[in-house]
Parts: sequence; C-alpha cells; structure tokens
Amino acid sequence: MAVTKFIQTIWSKKIQDDLEEKCKLVKDCTREYEGDCKYANTVKILGVGEPTVDGYTGQDIEIEEMSDKDQLLTIDVQNYFAFMVNDVDKAQSVPGLPEKFQQKAMNKLALKREKFIGALVAGKAQATVDEKAGNETYKEGAKNVIEASGKTQTAIKTALTDAIVTLREKNFDEGGVIEIDPRTYATFKDSLIELKTNNDELIKRGVVGLFDNYEVKSTNNVYRDGTHVYCIVRSKNAIAFAGQINEVEAGRMERRFSDYIRGLDTFGAKIIAQDELVTVKVPV
Repeated sequence: MAVTKFIQTIWSKKIQDDLEEKCKLVKDCTREYEGDCKYANTVKILGVGEPTVDGYTGQDIEIEEMSDKDQLLTIDVQNYFAFMVNDVDKAQSVPGLPEKFQQKAMNKLALKREKFIGALVAGKAQATVDEKAGNETYKEGAKNVIEASGKTQTAIKTALTDAIVTLREKNFDEGGVIEIDPRTYATFKDSLIELKTNNDELIKRGVVGLFDNYEVKSTNNVYRDGTHVYCIVRSKNAIAFAGQINEVEAGRMERRFSDYIRGLDTFGAKIIAQDELVTVKVPV
C-alpha cells in the first residue's frame, strides 16, 4: 500500500525551516510571542506600562502599582498546498526528490507570508475568512505615513531620511531596517553604504546596503497599488508574527492511481509598536 512510510515530521520540519530562511519581511518581525499557532487561536502579547518619574523634595514618595498592557495576536490566516505524486514511498527513497517537492511547496507558502506583511503595513491585510468572502475588512496598518515627492534618488532619500527622523523623534534611536522594492532600490542604491565583500552574514539575510545605520533590503513583496509602492522603515520589534506548518500528510487519490501530499500553514501578524514603524509611499 502506498504512503505507508510517509515521514510527516521530517516533511513538516523541513518546510518550516526553509520558510524561516526564505522570508525576508517575516524575518524582521519579532517572533517571541509564537505560542500556539493553530487557526483561530489567539496569542497574548504582554507589555508593561510607563512608570511615573517625579521630583523628590525630601517628603514621602508615592509608590504606584506597575500597570501592564497587553494585545492579542489572532492566528487568522491559513494557506494550504496539495500536489500529486506517483508514489510517495518511492519518491521519498530517491535522493533529492523529496527536497524538490518540499521546495516548491515552501516557495509558494513563503510568498503568501511575505505579501501579507507588506499588505499589513499598507493597511490592506485580511484574515482568510474575510479575503475569501470578499469583505473589505483590513487589519490596522501603519499610522506613520510619509509620501515621497517623486521617484528620483533625491526624493526617495529625503523621504527615507524623514522616516528615520520620525522614528528617532519618537525615541527609537537604534538601527532598524528599510525594505524597498527593486525599482526603488535601483534608483536609491547610490546613496547606500556598500557592504564589505566579506560580510556574508548580512548578504545571506538579504541586506543590500546600509543607510544611516539602517539595513536596506530589496524585496518584491512590499505592497503596491495603482499609484504607490509602500516601502517600510521599522524596528525589528514593530510587527509581531506567529506561524507554523500545522499539518503535512499524505494519502491515496480516490479516482487516480496516484498519491497526494498536502499541508497547512497557519499564521498571524500584527503591528504592535506603531512608534517604531513608518511606511514611505513612493510613486510608481
């Protein structure tokens, strides 16, 4: 009988690991709230309130209770893959063949994850149920928006500089990441500090240069509408992402002499620090 030796855990882990490597936008999200990533579950994101700082006059001081604040990250996106294989058991025994199947599935799932983050920043991301129903219900996008005056190198540089200054004025003064589309990168690249040829780690993570202490990445998956590309300037804690390959299984086709492999990817993402995120709208 076919699929008797299907190794589910190995397939799931391989696809999940490859997803982690493939995704650029997801990689710049915080993953510390991963939790249970089954569909319709929620992950509580805990934070702490702001303590009061007051002048001391030598009198009794006020001891306040430390408040906390939390946000809920809903796992409300699920994507699947499914494809036919002549014989799963035989395919698994051929060196390199399972990896080819896994790679194709992973590439499509990674694209879905990446485009979701790009759409989220632009305020155009939807839960699966809303997307399939055609509802115009979108998750909260970036509140800080700067529009470039044109698509020249000077206009793009000015807008990105304004975005970085905006973050620093909101007390985020660490280095972050800039994610731009390939055409904007081609226009803007002369303003970047080139990477050292031996900086393999940055290159591996998709970094194409540095601008004002921010890593710059070129990606096709920032959001684009009919008039603008929504480039992203952010910290790596601005967006929370939680996702996992929930199921990978094999079975026998009912009406064909073939097996199938199918899998389910579930995830959720949310902007959790608006003061650490700016979207820069560049004219197309």
